[in-house]
Amino acid sequence: MIGLPTTTNGARLPFRIPPPPHGMPKHMRVWYWAIASMVLASLVVVPMCPTQDAAGRPTWRVQTVHDGDTVTCIDATGQPQKIRLVGIDAPEFDQPYGRASRAALEGKIFNRLVRVAGTARDRYGRLLGTLWIDTRNINRELVSEGYAWEFGGFSPDRDLVKKEFDARQAHRGLWADHEPISPTQWRSTHRHHVRPQSAASKEPR
Repeated sequence: MIGLPTTTNGARLPFRIPPPPHGMPKHMRVWYWAIASMVLASLVVVPMCPTQDAAGRPTWRVQTVHDGDTVTCIDATGQPQKIRLVGIDAPEFDQPYGRASRAALEGKIFNRLVRVAGTARDRYGRLLGTLWIDTRNINRELVSEGYAWEFGGFSPDRDLVKKEFDARQAHRGLWADHEPISPTQWRSTHRHHVRPQSAASKEPR
């Protein structure tokens, strides 16, 4: 067998050329090895799909968009990971702009590959993360377009604060209302609010 070749970055490819079939004439074996070597060489120049980018952020596929700030992705091992978009708070599904917020997020990422930045988890086991597509910060886009509030607590992200301020000034999205109700206020007076079927869960917000 021919040994494992390497890619341009030195990583070994998990392929070997099997020996020719038993009984193959000797004059055919020369062609067999030549063709097999060409096929294997083509694999060397095809870039392998990275599981992480240069910043160490894993690449996952979006499976479900539950609402404007919660999604489920399939990780590199094929396991589902529920992610709460960190630093933002989107309207509840049944409050004003809730469906619009979910639709906006779904339009950006559904069934796409996203980079996930963040390793902390909340008490319900959800990953607290920022979603990226190329150089686009999806969490930031939702705030900038008026589909979510900045939600940083005692350590707000200054960029998100600025994006929310700009959205307010431009009356984008939910800021078209004179005094929109924040999700926190909404939840305090709507204990049994309805959530979309795909997001059915016993987890509190």
